[in-house]
Amino acid sequence: MSLRGWIRNSWMVSMVVALAVLLSACGGGAPAQPAESGAAGTQPTTYPLTVKDDSGISVTISQEPRRIVSLIPGHTEILFALGLEGRVAAVTNWDNYPPGVQKKVEAVLDGLNPPVERLVAIHPDLVVLGSHNETIVQAVRRAGLTAVVYDPQSLDGVYRTIMELGRITNRPAQASALVDQMKKKAAALSAKVAGIPADQRVRVYVEADPDHLYTAGGHTFMDELIRLAGGVNVAEDLEGWKPMNAETLIRKNPQVIVVTYGYYVPNAADKPKQRPGWEVVDAVRHNRVYAVDSDLVSRPGPRIVGGAEALAKLFYPDLFRQ
Repeated sequence: MSLRGWIRNSWMVSMVVALAVLLSACGGGAPAQPAESGAAGTQPTTYPLTVKDDSGISVTISQEPRRIVSLIPGHTEILFALGLEGRVAAVTNWDNYPPGVQKKVEAVLDGLNPPVERLVAIHPDLVVLGSHNETIVQAVRRAGLTAVVYDPQSLDGVYRTIMELGRITNRPAQASALVDQMKKKAAALSAKVAGIPADQRVRVYVEADPDHLYTAGGHTFMDELIRLAGGVNVAEDLEGWKPMNAETLIRKNPQVIVVTYGYYVPNAADKPKQRPGWEVVDAVRHNRVYAVDSDLVSRPGPRIVGGAEALAKLFYPDLFRQ
């Protein structure tokens, strides 16, 4: 994926090796502890509140946040889903959901390198960051701003992040309801594909860059979504996002190819079809190369289970027509 793609979607799941190096440098620290579920987890928040975020730092929120800056599109989606429109004062130039979100806030900032001076001028009482590098996180904190870092890398991580942001913003009941809704949707999807025999599950290759064969290996967010959708990731033997040899890919013969760069490459689904030698690949032979909405399948937020469902409908269209 290009740098542009990483900024827009991931701040999330790294798509290329160079960016994976960057993310590994900025994703250290202990993950936040899961918020309580059930009745105990839906009680109104008492302030001051101290939380340990994904950077491993204990952060104290002195009072209920009313001016929030979100520097990660996925976090913006969470905040709006929790009913915090009107309290989000600024988002990034990569935010595009809910529709018209940039017009709903006071300021739109550079998400990759947020200008600290502008942040301070907004007078936020909470800044929400993600897979930004440590230099940026520390600059925000040194400016005296209350900042939390959440960088979910799995569905469970997304659920935990939603619960934590709900607790921080005094929306625990809304967060719990949202997570329950997502879990039910994921369980329903899992049940729908559960009856597909192992030898009939489609082999899937995900392509994140039009010019390089970077793909999602095992233990990645995308790999988890493929499995939830009932597919078999042909790159599951790789670890993380890695380049894949063309000869190996052709030998593994994926039945479905999913490309995630359609938002900036016209006719993106044609790219794999045009490569010499790929005409023997089942996905190309049977015209099963699809460009998907990369936000749905790579942005860790409330719509991510819907992304898995979108994949499942591509993998097993007959099943979903029933």
